[in-house]
Amino acid sequence: MEDLIIKAKKEDINAKNEIIKAFTPLIISESKKVFIKNRNYEELIQMGITNLLHAIKLFDLSRDPKAFTAYAAFSIKNCYRALIRKEARSNDELSIDIVNEESNQSYSDALIDTSFSLEETAINNILKEKLKKALNKLEPEELSIIKFLYIDSTSANLSKYARSVGKDYYYCSCLKKRALSKLKSIIL
Repeated sequence: MEDLIIKAKKEDINAKNEIIKAFTPLIISESKKVFIKNRNYEELIQMGITNLLHAIKLFDLSRDPKAFTAYAAFSIKNCYRALIRKEARSNDELSIDIVNEESNQSYSDALIDTSFSLEETAINNILKEKLKKALNKLEPEELSIIKFLYIDSTSANLSKYARSVGKDYYYCSCLKKRALSKLKSIIL
């Protein structure tokens, strides 16, 4: 890369083409992230290449030639950021119904969260409410064991509960079964 930079600085077309080939994947990747009205994909790639050639011209050879890769990558990314800022200042019209040419998908479609289900959320909220009401109907001792085992701690077990309240394990086991049975009958 060092030799190519030196040759490209001396206006060697082949060296410039080799550098462009090396940075083409980055230019393509960055241009796919940019969506600007009235600009197509090819224009964005061309802007990235033009900016890369400008970076070659501006690069100071007295610096470490190995630093050119980082310098050029930053320059390409910064070119697209500057373009977005410029367009954002001058473009008042925004629409989420514009279709992205690359993905053939409108921005509104891309924004839709398919993992979210309104029905599932509503059902979960109803179940939470039923559970709260059911927990309020338990005796204090039953509520205590349910909270200890299922709500307050992830590493709790029946033995720990029995020790913490000073009760027999068998008694706590029966208490747990009774509390769960009550909850089940109230909820269902």
